[in-house]
Amino acid sequence: MEDDDFESGSAGELTCGSCGESGSFTAPVAVLLVYAPGLERPYPLIPAEDYRICQSCDAVFALVERAVEAHKITAAAGPWTRAVLLFIDGQGMDVTAQREAPSLHGKMALA
Repeated sequence: MEDDDFESGSAGELTCGSCGESGSFTAPVAVLLVYAPGLERPYPLIPAEDYRICQSCDAVFALVERAVEAHKITAAAGPWTRAVLLFIDGQGMDVTAQREAPSLHGKMALA
C-alpha cells in the first residue's frame, strides 16, 4: 500500500497526502475487518505498518480500498461494502462504502 492519503509512523507533525491537513490523525490501525459479498464473515486484515488515518478528510476510503486490493482473498470477494477499523488505543471506526448506485440508461418499454 502507498502512503498518499494516510500516514505511516509516529503521530508527530503528520500531513495528509490527500487534504494537506496536519495534526488530526487517529492512533495506528490495529486491525481492519472487511465485509464483502463474497465473504462468509468479515475478513481481518492486520497492517504491516503503523497506518494512521487523517480525520479531516475521507482518506479512510483509500486505506480500505488499497488494503482490500492487496490481499488475494478480499480482492476476489467483490467490492467491499463495509469496514470496521480498530485502533491500538481501543477506539474504532465503522465505514460504509460510498459508491454510486447503478443508473438506468435509455427508456424501458412497459408491457
